[in-house]
Amino acid sequence: MKLFHLPHPLAPGATLPVPESLQHRLRHVMRMGPGDVFHVFDGTGLAGIAEIADSKCRTVTITAMLPEKPALPTRILAIGVPKREAWESTLRQATEMGATSIIPLKTRFSQVGKLNTERAHLHLTEAAEQSERYTLPKLLPLMDLDEFLTSLTSPCMWAFERLLHPQEGISPAAAKPTATLVGPEGGFAPEEIAQLTDHALIRPFTLGPTILRTDTAVVAALTHLAFNQ
Repeated sequence: MKLFHLPHPLAPGATLPVPESLQHRLRHVMRMGPGDVFHVFDGTGLAGIAEIADSKCRTVTITAMLPEKPALPTRILAIGVPKREAWESTLRQATEMGATSIIPLKTRFSQVGKLNTERAHLHLTEAAEQSERYTLPKLLPLMDLDEFLTSLTSPCMWAFERLLHPQEGISPAAAKPTATLVGPEGGFAPEEIAQLTDHALIRPFTLGPTILRTDTAVVAALTHLAFNQ
């Protein structure tokens, strides 16, 4: 059954308003009407069965709650902001791969402009619906690389495309990483590489002998993070 995001607290018997954009999808794309049902999630981990209450699809009634899914482990993606197309693809891929937080970073080569948070939320929502997760990743405000490194309290993997000596797997006794870092298009500047290399909580690793697109690197980096948690 199709899953849609409904940004309201869910409870059995609750009658809730439907956002205009979802009204359009239900009526004109899904061809739904009164009495039809679909799954909804609130973005915090709760989901339920919604029944359309009127011909305009303006309200729904929550007829039952769905079983909760296991909570996702903390998986933070920090990324030097790429160009818009790659950024939007990154948001989708990170959501599908189970990222719990996304931190856009301002670096020397990042494509920093005004980040459209409303449009970003749309991409996060659509990816969550497609991947059937009940939570939305938290999108943090733009952060300087220095600020990000200062904020670290647990190990962070770093997808370093120029790593000359790949490290061995993480020791079982070592503290588990909770974040992964992907550079902007063009990579990090030499002074940033030196800064990352010297940081006690940064763990560089390689994604292979070829240079990957930003969104491809995000998938690989989050997969590597999940494997090492």
